[in-house]
Amino acid sequence: MKTKKREHRSASLVESQPAVPVRRTLAQDLFDGVAPSYDTWAQVLTFFQYLRWREFLVSRMALRPGNLVLDVCTGTAGVAMEIADHHDGQIVGLDVSHLMLQAGLRAVEKQSLDGRVQLIQGRAEHLPFPDETFDAVVFTYLLRYVQDPDATIRELSRVLKTGGELLSLEFGIPEALWVRTLWRIYNRVVMPVMTIPVSRGWHRMGCFLGPNISEFCRRCPVERIAAIWRENGIPLVETRPLLKGAAIVMWGTKGR
Repeated sequence: MKTKKREHRSASLVESQPAVPVRRTLAQDLFDGVAPSYDTWAQVLTFFQYLRWREFLVSRMALRPGNLVLDVCTGTAGVAMEIADHHDGQIVGLDVSHLMLQAGLRAVEKQSLDGRVQLIQGRAEHLPFPDETFDAVVFTYLLRYVQDPDATIRELSRVLKTGGELLSLEFGIPEALWVRTLWRIYNRVVMPVMTIPVSRGWHRMGCFLGPNISEFCRRCPVERIAAIWRENGIPLVETRPLLKGAAIVMWGTKGR
């Protein structure tokens, strides 16, 4: 019986494609290369803060029983399963990387959550859902990989119900000079070197993250992202820096 369920769910993952085709993207190439060991090394490379950040993000959610949640950039479904552990609702996880979703599917089945967590492949810029479908929309480490953050937030807000919650988790740059200096050394020197023996995919990721985070934070600082949220129907935006600002959690409610 369990085998049949797995076969059905895998078929659902492949067939649930968005109306707009998923073209090959930088994010897809990067995360396909680290999918099998993503959860382990995400923890190690964040000094074992990755799960704590995820827990704090989910703790900001105020869901009611039966609510429907969209987890964008779900990856290996870690956030989706965290939501399922704390709230009685249905979760749809969406990601551009098929290999990350396959790893997430195995994790969801291992936790016996395949009745509550559905995983599909798609792009945040073109969500395959009607307007105001979800009671909450959450996304993690997304905006650095899209061409137009403004249009992406607009699309996320489109599928969110009035009165629903929008939440996000993203890397940031610490404000304190001494912490920021250590952060730069770690991201520009230590992480590229320490990922060499792990795998080619992780070394590529280790070289990519530091410059990518710096460029994005320069182009779209927290204040600018919060302004984009407000421009797209989230009038009151709250933020919380974690680990001296190395990560930023943001949340708010869609207005009428």
